[in-house]
Amino acid sequence: MADHISFLAEQLLPQFIPKDPAATQLSFQFTMVPNKTYRVSYTKKQGVWAFTGYEEIAPERK
Repeated sequence: MADHISFLAEQLLPQFIPKDPAATQLSFQFTMVPNKTYRVSYTKKQGVWAFTGYEEIAPERK
């Protein structure tokens, strides 16, 4: 599953790159079908954003 998450995160990454060139970390969330949300993290090393991990976000209880 991690391969699927990192693959999709790489596809979405360009939309989330910070405008601040000094930024070295970023994270964003996305939802995969049927209903799982993940938060992925990246770290910038030598000018390249590298995937560092993910976590599944539990749905909010109402």
